[in-house]
Amino acid sequence: MNESFLHYLWQFQYFEKKDLRSVEGEPISILKAGQLNSNSGPDFSDAKIKINGMEWAGTVEIHVKSSDWQAHQHQMDAAYENVVLHVVWENDRPIFRKDGTSIATLELKNRVEVSLIKEYKTLINSSGLIACEKSFARVDELVKLSMMERALMQRLEGKANHVNELLKINHGDWEETCYQVLAKNFGFKVNADPFYQLARSLAYKVIQKQSSQLQVEALLFGQAGMLETKTKDEYITSIFQEYKLLAQKYQLLESRLNPAQWRFLRLRPANFPTVRIAQFASLLYTSRNIFSQLVSATSFSSVQKLLTVDQSTYWINHYRFGKKAKGVVPSIGESSIQNIIINTVAPLLVAYGKYKDEQSYIDKAIELLQQLPAEQNKITRTWDSLGLKVKTAFDSQSLIELYNNYCQKRQCLNCSVGIAILKSKS
Repeated sequence: MNESFLHYLWQFQYFEKKDLRSVEGEPISILKAGQLNSNSGPDFSDAKIKINGMEWAGTVEIHVKSSDWQAHQHQMDAAYENVVLHVVWENDRPIFRKDGTSIATLELKNRVEVSLIKEYKTLINSSGLIACEKSFARVDELVKLSMMERALMQRLEGKANHVNELLKINHGDWEETCYQVLAKNFGFKVNADPFYQLARSLAYKVIQKQSSQLQVEALLFGQAGMLETKTKDEYITSIFQEYKLLAQKYQLLESRLNPAQWRFLRLRPANFPTVRIAQFASLLYTSRNIFSQLVSATSFSSVQKLLTVDQSTYWINHYRFGKKAKGVVPSIGESSIQNIIINTVAPLLVAYGKYKDEQSYIDKAIELLQQLPAEQNKITRTWDSLGLKVKTAFDSQSLIELYNNYCQKRQCLNCSVGIAILKSKS
């Protein structure tokens, strides 16, 4: 037995309430169970309980054993002075407030259906990747969709919170924040951190002041620590000279990255950080005030068009400095653009929508995800095996969140699907 299950029992009142009495023998009527409290303090607030004919308004605290009250030192915490009912699985000792007055205790051990307890134990002890996989098919489709929508918003809000953290660091500058989030995404998983550090070392305002794409490339490659060697290659020579002038002008030399921070190993050449930096430079040069353009884009196609760029001529023929490619180096691919929309554009729109208190931006983020194909990975294939059709990025993003933060953590009692399964046994 654990407190999470007891919270579930109390919240949905899944226990026998006939002749309900405290362990002291006083009759109890539950007028209002209260609201589950996710912060510090008693577990349920705003409850109304009638005990021995007297109505009490206050909070409800829940424990596996009544002795947990002392074990958690609640008798010394003023926040627990307003507890009107102590709900426990097993009463093993009386408990008191700081002033010595007793608190009515309700024991649930013999008031819960055995089948409900068995189903809960089956769920949390399941060896499957998804705890409810054997019962999933019998859950109503509307319940599944509702949970998917909830999980998607939690995922988007979590990413939007990261945007907001950067926004504070950047003193409310949305363009700078967008630039940094976009840079991190251009590094994808392997080079996400050095890409972010690159953006932090080179302000977007400096990028915006440049009059040629060569200058933008010089700044990015120079700050990345990749321009350490002079060669006979004309491009490298010109970009090296350009960076020396710009670095001195903007006092950038001390903030350069160490070239060892960049990862090339086990990457396909098209994903080399050199190619990604060249593509990023092209995007920054061709789309000035990129945040403004993203939030003002009116359709999926306009967002996609904005992000579709070709790197400069040199990087169409090279994967690395001084080493010519055997064929044409591809420009940023469709799957990469989709990844950027999912992990950068949508979270930015949600963050901006909450900042402006305008739902239209959040709706736009969701619409973008609905127009993108679903991601294909182990998680989405697992859901697909349960008969859940994963068609769009809306689906895949919500199910990734559901899997990572509910299924993997066995948070079945906080999931509408898990609750529906248990409800059928109550």
